[in-house]
Amino acid sequence: MKITNKIHIQILKDISQLKTDCSSDYQWPKNYLGTDKIYHGFSTGQMIDLVKKIIKENNLDEKQTIDLLNSLYINGKSYTEIGLAAMILSRSSDVLKNFDPKHLDLWLNYTCGWAENDVLCQSNFSSDILFSNWSDWEKIINQFVKDKNINKRRASLVLLTKSLRQSDDPRLSKLAFQNIEKLKSEKEILITKAVSWLLRSLTKFHRDEVLIYLDKNKDSLPKIAYREAFAKATTGRKYNKKI
Repeated sequence: MKITNKIHIQILKDISQLKTDCSSDYQWPKNYLGTDKIYHGFSTGQMIDLVKKIIKENNLDEKQTIDLLNSLYINGKSYTEIGLAAMILSRSSDVLKNFDPKHLDLWLNYTCGWAENDVLCQSNFSSDILFSNWSDWEKIINQFVKDKNINKRRASLVLLTKSLRQSDDPRLSKLAFQNIEKLKSEKEILITKAVSWLLRSLTKFHRDEVLIYLDKNKDSLPKIAYREAFAKATTGRKYNKKI
């Protein structure tokens, strides 16, 4: 699809002028990040500087921001474009304040791998954002958990991790346990690691519930999720296989 968004076109020009030591076929991102896109290997500092430049030069309103993000997700051929989209969103307070979660339903069609998923879903949405429009968030998360797209199923878990560390509201924990129960039998690492992450996030305010759940579901949970969540709930620390 031809890119028509003028800011996206300028971003591609800016990307072409940045220096990197990584070749476009570098294998590490495919093995670790899980991306299926071109990987430039830009540093975090380079990415942040580019985001600041985009925001400063364009003074985007809410509609323009969403239009740009749509273009970056739908037309983006590189991991850089996907990462920039999530970082632009994180710095767009007005967009986040009035965010319609249906945008995620579109964008997640174009993400691949845990890193592209998580930089969008985990980093940007606080408990305040979810509770400001809880009925729509609950609806979309319930939709994601049964979607054929594994990126959306992962999102149904990852979207709750940040909020569960910020709030003890039972709406969050109820939805989290429900989604874990629905996805715990899946074997793909995108899901098993997200189940572990969500259980560990639950331990901050719901430690006793997590321990009860782990005891009842030891044999049905992914082994890595049980080990990591049990370690977090009992020691407060990350699981260390050397111990």
